[in-house]
Amino acid sequence: MAKDISKYEYGKMCSDILEAIGGSQNIKTVFHCITRLRIVPISTELVNMDKLDSVSGLLKVVESSGQIQCVVGTDVPEVYADFLEIADIREGEENASEIGDSVAEEKKPNLITRGLNTLASCVTPGLYAIVAGGMIKGIVSLVTALGLIAADSDIITVLNAVGDAPFYFMPFIIGYAAAKRFKVKEIFGIMTGGILMYSTFLSPAEGVKGYNFGLFNIPAYNYKGSIFPVVLSVWLFSVVFHFIDKRMPKNLRIVFSGSLSFLITAPLFLGFAAPLGNWIAVGMTSGFAWLFTNAGPVAGALFCGIIPLTIIFGVKGWSAIELQNLETLGHDLMLPNFFYSNLAVSGAVIAYALKMKPGERRSAAISTGMVTVLAIAEPALYGIALPEKKPLYAAMAGGAIAGALAMILGVVTYAFSAPGITSIATYMDEGNNFLRLLVVMAVAWLSSFIISFLLNKKEV
Repeated sequence: MAKDISKYEYGKMCSDILEAIGGSQNIKTVFHCITRLRIVPISTELVNMDKLDSVSGLLKVVESSGQIQCVVGTDVPEVYADFLEIADIREGEENASEIGDSVAEEKKPNLITRGLNTLASCVTPGLYAIVAGGMIKGIVSLVTALGLIAADSDIITVLNAVGDAPFYFMPFIIGYAAAKRFKVKEIFGIMTGGILMYSTFLSPAEGVKGYNFGLFNIPAYNYKGSIFPVVLSVWLFSVVFHFIDKRMPKNLRIVFSGSLSFLITAPLFLGFAAPLGNWIAVGMTSGFAWLFTNAGPVAGALFCGIIPLTIIFGVKGWSAIELQNLETLGHDLMLPNFFYSNLAVSGAVIAYALKMKPGERRSAAISTGMVTVLAIAEPALYGIALPEKKPLYAAMAGGAIAGALAMILGVVTYAFSAPGITSIATYMDEGNNFLRLLVVMAVAWLSSFIISFLLNKKEV
């Protein structure tokens, strides 16, 4: 029976999209990012791109990596909800039907693209909280830098709590979204984040470094602010849950499917999957510390180039090395790279914005790109660079150029501070270190801006 599209706010648009896609039977899965309705068709041969391009209300249609991306704008959550209703698709559902033997097998996206798509789908649902927290942190940085409010005041203490909350409790946000991505109930993802954030592991008793669990040891790691450990943990849970749930009698699933899955997987992800993220962070930290000592410009390019990915994946631990360098050497080469990277992200996102049509999406890109110079990169990375990818590549390239140049010029910082424009005073010395910093700053922003401007096509 046909749906009455008149009762939906975006009924006509969604109905037209569905018809152009080839109907519900040609949709493998559908999800959305901050501005786009992303449809993965079973067969792209059945998609009428000309008809899709003419759908009223769509800003643009992009075909990329097996996805049909319908650019909607900031109303995409509402459009997505209407589309699910009209297409009669459950959220997170994947269509396993086949469309005939004559259809050629679709080319799968490469591993990097699939990884970024998975990561984006695990981050996007929490964007509103992440962007809100990031903007509040930016405001705090600005008012304290201008001396409008003392950094140690109660007002700043409260605002820091508000701004830091989505980042501190990132495992809950990512757990919820990862559960949707791996097609288990969202509450299981939140529960997984809660297990990782439980005080037993977050703040163990003095002297306790782990817990003996039969044949293996569960380390007491602090997972606050982490992403990758949560994604791995939820993925592991989903594999076991789907195996058990399919074999469990329906009337017993609510009692036993979740409990048995956690009994099996919780010790495994606490003991192996989640610590893997920390082990990667430790390995990267140690490796780059060695490179900065021995490889100069190569280390600067490599380290500064991948900083956006370390933020996205929640890799942490750099501050310990930076503080140690400041303690023993009186200066540090690593921390400035986060400043250059933030400038590169800013340049890349603003260049992307200039290729967009005027509107809310362009305004969002410009505003998040500008706040990045205050050391708040998450809104620009999660909201624009990661979903769109080309600004991310440009930011990484511009950061690599700046990182190499900074190592050649020998730019250092003399104090620990947030890596934004408000930190420039920490580069002052009796020589020309500050002037060299200004050169690297200009190169970081301009190089990423130019690369992003060339990579991204102008919206028409």
